[in-house]
Amino acid sequence: MIKLIHGKFEDIPKSDIGKVDLIIADIPDNLNQKYPDYKDNIPDLEYETNINIWLKKMSTLTNGPIFLLFNERWTREVENAIYNTGIRLIQRLLWHYNFGMDQSIHRKYSLCYRPFMWLNSPFIIPRNIKIASDRQIKYNDSRAANDGKIPQNVWEFPRICGNFKEKRKWFPNQINQKLIERIILGHCPENGTILDICVGSGTSAFAAIATNRNFIGIDISITCIQKLNESLNL
Repeated sequence: MIKLIHGKFEDIPKSDIGKVDLIIADIPDNLNQKYPDYKDNIPDLEYETNINIWLKKMSTLTNGPIFLLFNERWTREVENAIYNTGIRLIQRLLWHYNFGMDQSIHRKYSLCYRPFMWLNSPFIIPRNIKIASDRQIKYNDSRAANDGKIPQNVWEFPRICGNFKEKRKWFPNQINQKLIERIILGHCPENGTILDICVGSGTSAFAAIATNRNFIGIDISITCIQKLNESLNL
């Protein structure tokens, strides 16, 4: 089951969504990026308020994990919102990528990571996401577990650049599908349902299909919803 809903997450009735098993929220950066049908640029205080609203509503829609991805510019605001809403913080993680944009013009180091928070529920399926350890593949250490280890809290996946074949040209940025698949496989039970509150380019929808999960996606952009309907043959 794949369901797409047009509108602001905070305005969508909970009855239209229902209970879900996993929520993924790769929220807008609010750094003046132009998206289809809207510009990502609201006053900082309004954006901070939205983070609190989103977290509070997400916590009413699932007893399962919530993964919140955001721009590092808003780390303090996100931490404050987690504290203010009382939502449980399970673990802080980082997505590290290559091809960070050059920041010479701003006289800053190039950004090469996106923080994300594992919230609300400690539910995890370790066997689905284990990877080979250095003990196994580099050192041939007999103490290594035969089935590998759970990944560390810094995940290495490349950015999806404009000339990548999987890039959906109608959207300005796109998260790596393998990253989302790891979240789904590790934290959503088989036949479970995933909610993405800012579906954007639809990576989480494609990841849900690839992992045989149900999916509900919400987006403020009608263009995104229409393009995804076409891409997914809905």
